[in-house]
Amino acid sequence: MTILLDSTFLYALKAKNDKYSERASEILLDVNKKELLLTNYLVLNETITLAVARSKANTSFMEKIFEIIWGQEKFFKIIQLTPHDFREVFEVLRKFSTPKKLLSFVDASLIFLNNKFNAKAILSFNSHFDGIISRIF
Repeated sequence: MTILLDSTFLYALKAKNDKYSERASEILLDVNKKELLLTNYLVLNETITLAVARSKANTSFMEKIFEIIWGQEKFFKIIQLTPHDFREVFEVLRKFSTPKKLLSFVDASLIFLNNKFNAKAILSFNSHFDGIISRIF
């Protein structure tokens, strides 16, 4: 089965001071061997931006994030969205965003991948996916 990865999960894997760090590591041990893990480049952009901002551009921490995305510690597949996909992501954003549930374009891209790959769940510490995608947290 397929499981999607959100930036909150990827960030928590390497941010030892993050309140979800330990839980992210536990989840990864449980799912890594038996599931296909996917994300997209929008999520990676968001993860790197989060890492730079929260670490105040700490290069050592940024290297840790690099390692799980493109280095020796990579454990997931990266999906490249097409221009047509971006149009569909926008439709997902339009469908699921409400005044009480504001989604980002990145969030909508994960919902799009959920539909495209019939994913089992998403690894995320953000509750805004609740009611849309089954969440592991």
